Amino acid sequence: MAGLEVVNHSHNTAVAQNTISSLNRLPGDNTTVNVFESSWIQFGGVNHRVIDIEVDFPEASKTYSSVVGHFSLKCPNQTKCDYWDRYGNFGFVMNKGTENEYFLEADRFITAYRVGFSWKTDFTALRPLFTGKQTMRVFIDTWVGEGHAQGDGWLFNASIEFVGGQPPQPEAKQVIPIWPHLSWKSGQPDKPVHQQVRPVNLEIPAGKKYILRSFISGHGWNNRQNCAEFCPKTHFYTVADNEYSREVWRTDCWETKTDGVQRGTWQYSRAGWCPGAQVHPWEMNVTNVLMGREVAKFSYRLEDFEWLKDGDVPFYYMSGLLIVY
Repeated sequence: MAGLEVVNHSHNTAVAQNTISSLNRLPGDNTTVNVFESSWIQFGGVNHRVIDIEVDFPEASKTYSSVVGHFSLKCPNQTKCDYWDRYGNFGFVMNKGTENEYFLEADRFITAYRVGFSWKTDFTALRPLFTGKQTMRVFIDTWVGEGHAQGDGWLFNASIEFVGGQPPQPEAKQVIPIWPHLSWKSGQPDKPVHQQVRPVNLEIPAGKKYILRSFISGHGWNNRQNCAEFCPKTHFYTVADNEYSREVWRTDCWETKTDGVQRGTWQYSRAGWCPGAQVHPWEMNVTNVLMGREVAKFSYRLEDFEWLKDGDVPFYYMSGLLIVY
């Protein structure tokens, strides 16, 4: 059976971990791996906005019918959550401690105003990553800490539930980073998108199915156009000359469920996110485009837009990877 492998082609570096060749694979036992337990994320005397931890996940020789992440954010000292909606993400630190270190984003979320919330994410397609010893990272862009007038930060919990059984077919066998997590400023002719999010020529391994999985969310709003947080824009991916487009805009923020009543403007629609909710990935089935190809070019662009150079600079956080089945 084909091995589980993570290959970072965009950095011309092969990661030789999480690989099996001809092993007989058997269903694993139901198990839950605790990753973060009430980890206090704050900014004070010490910068604890980023926390890394080493975790042992089940080996590749075991199969699972599903892999699900369970997450929650709680208030330190029971009631002292950060007052503001903060950007956050969860994922893998690849090649930790080397010159090729990078962050591979698995999940993205925005904190609620002053209250906690919980969510879960289906990671079954990312099983090649959730294998063996990994360094996991959580980041929240908070600027408060213990004793601050606007809250003490956040307590973050994350666990990964593995349900033993035969994997879904076709099975995800490889995860290839294309654009590891990055931010780029929009609406500036002197800084075109293609210079900030560079096209990538990717070697395409043989497979039965290919999914392009991307996170995009818009931020910055203190300008006349209210961009990029409060302005809907269409985003485009091109895969081997085939274009995929979507307006990145979320209109269901008023339905957000949290541990209590949020303050602030949480009900308003936003560019791909809501306060107190996970950010959903954009998944594109690119099987027909990539089947039989050895190499393909991946590129990204935003609809034509020029910032008026007033107030905050509009910007986007994005990442993208290819899942090979």
